[in-house]
Amino acid sequence: MRKILPSAQKEAIEVLDKGGILAIPTETVFGLAVKLDNTPAIRKLLELKKRDKSSGKMLTLMVADTKHVSKYAEVTPRADYLMRRYFPGELTLVLPKQASFRHPYFDNFDTIGVRIPDHEFSLELLRATGPLLVTSANLRGESPCTRSAEIIRKLPKVDGVIKGVSGNNLPSTIIDLTDDQPETLRQGGLLIVRFAA
Repeated sequence: MRKILPSAQKEAIEVLDKGGILAIPTETVFGLAVKLDNTPAIRKLLELKKRDKSSGKMLTLMVADTKHVSKYAEVTPRADYLMRRYFPGELTLVLPKQASFRHPYFDNFDTIGVRIPDHEFSLELLRATGPLLVTSANLRGESPCTRSAEIIRKLPKVDGVIKGVSGNNLPSTIIDLTDDQPETLRQGGLLIVRFAA
């Protein structure tokens, strides 16, 4: 496992470009990231998390800007409001997948979870690499890691880790907007009271 300083962005990109899993800090917890266009890396991440289609849990698509979201997901007026209000931030929105978006992983799903982190390192990385597929840095049944030292100890199969700490002990709040009534799938640190303007 490569231990990478936050200032060494090129090293982080190299891990991803070589098909590796990179542990990155966000304003919530650490995430495990792979490149969207690298199918072997995605399979490797799913194996690490012991996750298959029957688990019902998707990897999250992380992007750098709201203007990229409509390429992958259908942006309803309610989704547009929440993105303008809370992106970047501690929110993941589950949206209907864009019909024109074809992808070996997402072809198995009708929905897609999208997030823009409010974290300087992760945003800069996303601007350099393009979209990443991300999941929380933990083994099944365990709490997400908030320090690089935890990842080094608990997740030795990860290829690289950004040294440091994340911004919070709680993961992002997940809101499902695929039906008329929004549904909170996971309550994180962000509490949303109003779902539309």
